[in-house]
Amino acid sequence: MQFLSDIFKYDFLQRSLLAALLASIACGILGAYSLVRRNSYMTGAVSHSLLGGIGLARYLCVCAGLSFATPILGATIAAIVAAVIITVLPTLKKVRTDTVLSAVWTVSVALGICLVAAIPGYAEDLNSYLFGNILLITKEDLIFMAILDLLIVLSVLAFRTRFTAFCFQREMLTLRGISPFLTELLLNLLSALAIVLLVQLAGIVMALALFTLPIAAAAHICKRLNSIMLLGGIFCFASTALGLAISYAPEWHTGAVTIIVAAAIYVITAIIRK
Repeated sequence: MQFLSDIFKYDFLQRSLLAALLASIACGILGAYSLVRRNSYMTGAVSHSLLGGIGLARYLCVCAGLSFATPILGATIAAIVAAVIITVLPTLKKVRTDTVLSAVWTVSVALGICLVAAIPGYAEDLNSYLFGNILLITKEDLIFMAILDLLIVLSVLAFRTRFTAFCFQREMLTLRGISPFLTELLLNLLSALAIVLLVQLAGIVMALALFTLPIAAAAHICKRLNSIMLLGGIFCFASTALGLAISYAPEWHTGAVTIIVAAAIYVITAIIRK
């Protein structure tokens, strides 16, 4: 198989697999929390909000000469802002959650499109941002992803008990004098960072599927939260690696094939569960 022989020759394939591994760790951990909380729509809103941050970063880089304004940095800032808005407005301002999610989802996309269109010169193609291209992962991207991954893992280890209580028995946090609002805010922020990692693999449009399908497939087999995290991360990496291998020789879109593989794993585990 051409992919297996080329993986030892080309650095970009090795970087792609390493990026898949880093993203799968975060996906398994935060995706499991998202599954038990049933807030996948929040994942979609955050992932689409990244287009606004990416568009702003590209505009500042090209028009203002700010070389540090990279797309992944803009995506990270946009994810953090979106997570804060989604958490704060429904809780403190008593705004309907679905209204906030819809507004963040659509306004961010519109803002990103307008900012990219405002960049002078040749019109920039949005496909690489919307649908991703794992083969374009750089060493700098890997370092940034590793830092986000380390932050996510350490935070979950430090607050694992609070996160679990928030997902299953929120009243226990209040009885122990722990703020459910701050716990939710931290959990949403970490989920937003995990989505940034997945966007590197599957793009803005399909990150939602990669965040939910492997975890849902793991939930067909496992019932304990820790087991779902572990198996969900394995399924996420397997989906990405198989998607990369299948799409490599015929030069298909890797992100799209990855989602199809993830969906196939979900269907297979559903049949096994039956």
